[in-house]
Amino acid sequence: MALGLNGELFYKLREEQHSDKSPGADIFGADRGIGAPDTSPPVTLIPVGQDQIYRASSPEEAKADVREMAARHPDLIKIWVDDQLGADPKIKPEVYQAAIEEAHALGLRVACHIYYLEDAKGVLRAGADIIAHGVRDKPVDQEFIDEMKARSAWYIPTISLDESSYIYAEQPEWTKESFFQNALQPALRDQLGDPAYLQKAQRNPRVPIFKKAVAINKENLKKLYDAGVKVGFGTDSGAIPLRIAGFAEHRELQLMVESGLSPLQALECATARAAALLGLTDRGILEPGKLADFVVLTANPLDDISNTEKIAAVWHRGKKVCGPIGSFSQ
Repeated sequence: MALGLNGELFYKLREEQHSDKSPGADIFGADRGIGAPDTSPPVTLIPVGQDQIYRASSPEEAKADVREMAARHPDLIKIWVDDQLGADPKIKPEVYQAAIEEAHALGLRVACHIYYLEDAKGVLRAGADIIAHGVRDKPVDQEFIDEMKARSAWYIPTISLDESSYIYAEQPEWTKESFFQNALQPALRDQLGDPAYLQKAQRNPRVPIFKKAVAINKENLKKLYDAGVKVGFGTDSGAIPLRIAGFAEHRELQLMVESGLSPLQALECATARAAALLGLTDRGILEPGKLADFVVLTANPLDDISNTEKIAAVWHRGKKVCGPIGSFSQ
């Protein structure tokens, strides 16, 4: 699921993937999405074109933007509700409420990008269906838990989002392993080995903020999961180079287990629950009649969640698309 910033090409790719015309995973998307005027998401971090996002400044504009997106038949609507740690003005509550109401009137669910607990409560009260990114400023309270459960809303923690801001500069042992190294684009591999980058990243004054956000996110995930809130799975991979697609998903599973979930619980969030979050009934579990999308591993991830990195083969729609020729015959 590409949560926003999707241009015209997205719809062509989605049709090709869903009709099995091209190799690779099915894709879903939230069209352009709606952010605050000239702020979140910040163009300095994610330099997107005007045709990739709407920036509504009034309820009327928000409703018109939603209608335009709905005409293209997206899978969701995305709204950014964030101030980049106080650096930018947020989208106004009356604007996101109008967008959510219009989306629901047109049969579309809404995912909201948040950081703060109060914003998470605000978008829930406005009718948000999905909290995209965990609450990271303070522990969640019973009011939030009750609101999530009463509305049957989904929660996506994306713990790896903040960790990616500092962890590679610390060079833990797993960054030297082939699984991680093989996921890097050449330019990014060079960057992560550059002493100048390492020094700058290590001295970033926001690192303590990111580390605290990761710790709070982990605590909140465990609390919400244990309380029966519907927890999904996501990483924000690909949004910027440091959120490494193909690796971030495995790291997110590890962080979820570090949060206190069992390996099985984390895997269920990334499979059956992720499918349910997207409203997909034809995948997410291994069962007769479902799409045969699965990964073959050489070690049991229930013993060690990092065993998800020990991939022998990948199957998509009942066909092996990656793995040794002649093994795991159909």
